[in-house]
Amino acid sequence: MNSLFPLVYSITLFFFLSLISYFLIKQITNIQQLEKKIFDLQEIIKKNEAPYEAYYKLGQLYLKKKLFSKAILLFRKTLELWDNNDKIGLGSLYNTIGFTYFTLKKYKLAIYYYEIATEILPDYTLSLTNLAYAYEKQNSLLKSYNSYKAALFYDPRNSLASERIEVVKNLLAKVTSEKLGY
Repeated sequence: MNSLFPLVYSITLFFFLSLISYFLIKQITNIQQLEKKIFDLQEIIKKNEAPYEAYYKLGQLYLKKKLFSKAILLFRKTLELWDNNDKIGLGSLYNTIGFTYFTLKKYKLAIYYYEIATEILPDYTLSLTNLAYAYEKQNSLLKSYNSYKAALFYDPRNSLASERIEVVKNLLAKVTSEKLGY
């Protein structure tokens, strides 16, 4: 029985180390692919005739790498080049810029871009939900409530908006009762 323990231990250790090695190699491969995509897009942009898609894709990759300032610069350049007739694309781009600012905790700028996205696409529930959450972070509870309500109008099954609107309702009730002295 004692002679089996080292064998079982060795086999278990081998499988455990193999599993760790597999995930490590996979992670390294993913990082290398991401870096290659970034390099390729940077080369295209250096030629000064890059389409807006190249700027947008590079901005998305920077966002993935959490290089938010670089992503914002690229998204702004993308805005300059984007076709103004592409309302869905523009709405999505403004929402992405808002998300980037939100991630940086620059809520006023995030709200600015989310509001533009919802002006372009009033039924864009992702942007409405993001806008509501940004208002919530700014403690603009009534605006937050109204934005969540709008998101639920267009998508009644929006679980995030459903959950957050209840939180905001409770906060509004609490603030109201405090002001009335209850």
